[in-house]
Amino acid sequence: MSILPKFTSGNSILYLDDNKILRVIIIRPGETAFDRQRHIQGNLNLHLTEHGQKEAAQIAEQLNNEQLLHIYSSPNCSAIETADRIANQLKIPSKVLESLRNQDHGLWEGRRVADIRLTQPRLYRSAVNSPQNVAPPKGEAFDEAEKRLKKAIKWILKRHRSGTIGIVICEPAASIVRCCLKSEEARNLWDFIGKHGLWEPVEIHPPAIFKKA
Repeated sequence: MSILPKFTSGNSILYLDDNKILRVIIIRPGETAFDRQRHIQGNLNLHLTEHGQKEAAQIAEQLNNEQLLHIYSSPNCSAIETADRIANQLKIPSKVLESLRNQDHGLWEGRRVADIRLTQPRLYRSAVNSPQNVAPPKGEAFDEAEKRLKKAIKWILKRHRSGTIGIVICEPAASIVRCCLKSEEARNLWDFIGKHGLWEPVEIHPPAIFKKA
């Protein structure tokens, strides 16, 4: 049986059997109060709204036929509450990973995306075109968040070589993870702020190659 490289992170390489497929379902938590007007949540701990709780229940119902083996969650309240609903519905194990926490947006947390676009247009455009070059004031730079999330993904994938797993994670971390898994360059992460109650599968075969961190 031949072996193909899964991805690289720094100088390390993870391998997957070439005849197996791993499906990672990226799940955006249900709605929080910040999602309605697209406030930046960052690492603020916000609970699901009543509508968000219904969305979590709907996601759990929709995932009934996906044969999830395990679910991982960021430590944000909305993600944990969504993951718990899914895990209880599907009767599968779940685990909260601190390393899956959302990007810390520092002084931007709690602000609306529209306000930053209006008051800091040059910085906003720079973040749209090249988020890698922008660091939120007193927050976490993109490359730091990406490096941390890649390590979290590597840890997860070492434990799952095939089948289907779920990751419940807030934006923009969800989009960063998605781009890493698909070997795509992250762009215009602002567009995804406020996205909630959604899920999408990513099939990792042929193996995606992570760029060197």
